Amino acid sequence: MSFQQNYKSGNKKFYNLFQALDSFKQTGDHVYYEFDKEFVESISGLNKPKNNSSKLIEDLMVKGLKQIREKNNHVRLALGGGTDSWTIMKHCIENDIYLDEVVCGLVSFSGDVRADLEYLPAIRYAKQYEGKQIGKVITMPPTKQSLDFINDPEWFRDPEIGQLFPMRPFFAHLARPIMNDPDSDFVNITGMCKPIVLVKDGKPYWTQLDVKGIGEWMGVKNHCPLFYDKDNPELTVAMTYALMDALPDLKQEGVYDYDQITDRKIKNRILDAFGMRLQRPWLNFHTMGKERFDLNIKMKYFMKELKQIGMHDYIDKWYDSAKTIYELYKDVPYALETDGKNVKPVGRFCQMLPISSDGFGYEDKS
Repeated sequence: MSFQQNYKSGNKKFYNLFQALDSFKQTGDHVYYEFDKEFVESISGLNKPKNNSSKLIEDLMVKGLKQIREKNNHVRLALGGGTDSWTIMKHCIENDIYLDEVVCGLVSFSGDVRADLEYLPAIRYAKQYEGKQIGKVITMPPTKQSLDFINDPEWFRDPEIGQLFPMRPFFAHLARPIMNDPDSDFVNITGMCKPIVLVKDGKPYWTQLDVKGIGEWMGVKNHCPLFYDKDNPELTVAMTYALMDALPDLKQEGVYDYDQITDRKIKNRILDAFGMRLQRPWLNFHTMGKERFDLNIKMKYFMKELKQIGMHDYIDKWYDSAKTIYELYKDVPYALETDGKNVKPVGRFCQMLPISSDGFGYEDKS
C-alpha cells in the first residue's frame, strides 16, 4: 500500500533533496526524482477509458477508497481544505467509508479566521460527521516548539523536515510524528495531487513534479495519494485524459497543470470533469495560496503572527538558511531558483510515459 518516492544520485537513494545534491557534488551523478516504480508499472500500457466521464472518475475514487478501507485497520485522511481532499472526504461520507481520523494542519497560532480561511469550511463539514462516519477530527495549529528546527543550521538536510523548503512550516513536520509512528497501523490518504501533462517535442507525456507538493510527503509511512494508487491505476489514467479533454489545445510545449492555469472557465471545466468543483470559489481557484516561493496570503498571516508571539527572529533565521542553501548549491546545475533573497529548488520531473489517443505507453528506458 505504501507509496514510495525518492531522489537518486547514482545508485544511492535519498529522501531529502539536499542530501542528494550533496551526493552530486561529491560524485557528479545527477539527481533524479523517482516516482513509485510499482505505480508507474501499473499505469503503463493502460487504455483510455471508452466512456470517460466525471461519473466514471467519481466511481473510481469510491472504488479506491473502499479498497483502502478493506485492506487497513485504520484509515486517516490528511485534509488540506481544498478541492482534492474535500472531495475524497465527501466520497467517504456519502458512501459509508469510515475514516478513523481526519487531520488538518492550520496556519494560525491563535485561531485567526482570516489566516485559516482555506481550511475552516472543510473542517466544519467534517465536524458534522465526527463520531459517525468520522472517528476524530484533529486540527493542528503551529506552535513555537514545532518551529525549533530553525535553530539547527543544517535543518534542511534532515529528511524529516527538509521538504519544507521553501517556506511552508505549518503542517508537514507537525503531522510526520503521527504518520511515522512505528507502532501505528494507519494508512494516510492524501489528495496529492491532480495529474499534469507535459508536452515535449510536440508529444504529450504523463509525469509528475516533486515541487507540486507530493514531494513533501517523501518518506511518510503508509502514504497513499489516492490519485496515484497502484491498486487503482485506472483512476490516474481517467483523470489524465479528462484533463486533456478539458483543455482547449495541447500544442504548446510545456506543463499543463491545473494550478498554473489562469482562465477560470478552463479551471471550472477541469474541476467538473473530476467531480471536484466546490461552492466556494476561493478554494476552487486557490486564491489563498499557490504563489511563487510560497509567499501567499497564508504565509503573510503566518509571518505577521510570528511577530505577535515574540518570534521576530524566525524570518531572519529562515533567510539565513536560504542564503546558506544558495551558497552551498548555487553551482549545481538545475538545483535552485532565486529571486532576491528568496530561494527554492528547481522542480524535477519523475519518469515520463507517452500518452496516445488510445492509451498510455511505457517508460522510455533508453
